[in-house]
Amino acid sequence: MNIWKIFVKDTNGVFKKGDSWHSDSAHIKYKNWDIIFDNFTLWSGKYSAEMTRVIAPISLSDGFRFEIYREGFIQKIEKLFGIQDIEIGYPDFDKGFIIKSNNGFKIKKILSNKEIRDFLQSLKDVNIKISDQKGIWEQKLPENNFELSYYIDGQIQDLKTLNELLNLFKLLLDGIQETNSIT
Repeated sequence: MNIWKIFVKDTNGVFKKGDSWHSDSAHIKYKNWDIIFDNFTLWSGKYSAEMTRVIAPISLSDGFRFEIYREGFIQKIEKLFGIQDIEIGYPDFDKGFIIKSNNGFKIKKILSNKEIRDFLQSLKDVNIKISDQKGIWEQKLPENNFELSYYIDGQIQDLKTLNELLNLFKLLLDGIQETNSIT
């Protein structure tokens, strides 16, 4: 059975049938936001990769941006050469993640939420950011329009993981709103 159909039933969301260019998707309402779960095939010449995406369109008054991802071998080398990496004051978290932002105060405030940090630390792969491109890799969004975005290789077929990601997005959206960035 289609994972998105099951997921929307459990979350009171809306299932949207895909077309030849877009996968089926699950749309879950949270406060004033629509959190969208889908699959995306990233193409680059002969190479393609299936991804699961979670996206929440947001309007930001101040252009606040951040990106959080796990530190790997390449990132350790980048750190040696001075890559911008914000430390938030939680050594285990700072050691395991690269955090970039145009506002260190705001990202530290958001990541002061232990529940957010614990969930991010529980994930094997973390690629989360505020993007100015639709669906992370598509066209540029209009001014002051952004997307809180998460992506991971492969299709997530586990409802527990999908529900945890939904909870993470709710916490992040609330955190962004608390920084007075969302219009």
